[in-house]
Amino acid sequence: MPKPRLRTPLAKLRKHWKRASPEERHAFLEHIGARQATRPPESQEPTESGLSHLIANGRYLLPQTVVRIEAIMRARRIGPAEVVAELGFPDQGVALARALTQQSSLRLTVIAALSAWLKAREESPTS
Repeated sequence: MPKPRLRTPLAKLRKHWKRASPEERHAFLEHIGARQATRPPESQEPTESGLSHLIANGRYLLPQTVVRIEAIMRARRIGPAEVVAELGFPDQGVALARALTQQSSLRLTVIAALSAWLKAREESPTS
């Protein structure tokens, strides 16, 4: 008899996300840096306007985030290695390049730092 298929981590995460209370969801999103700490949870499911500040789905950058990062990189004439060096992760240049071109995953700490970096660069495009 073959072994039963084990659930993937994504399937487990989806199951537990559905069971979580709004407060638990907010705490989790706060933990990964997806929401600001002062913002209370509005409803069970995030709305489209509530997703505007999200840059990643888990460890994977969203397509609109890739476009935003590439636009800043072009304007400043820098590459992925320089971006991650500014973030404080000089050894993650190849990982960011792969995330931008091949939709590979990034460390959650890099994503959190990248979120702050994007916000700062979009507020003051000359820096």
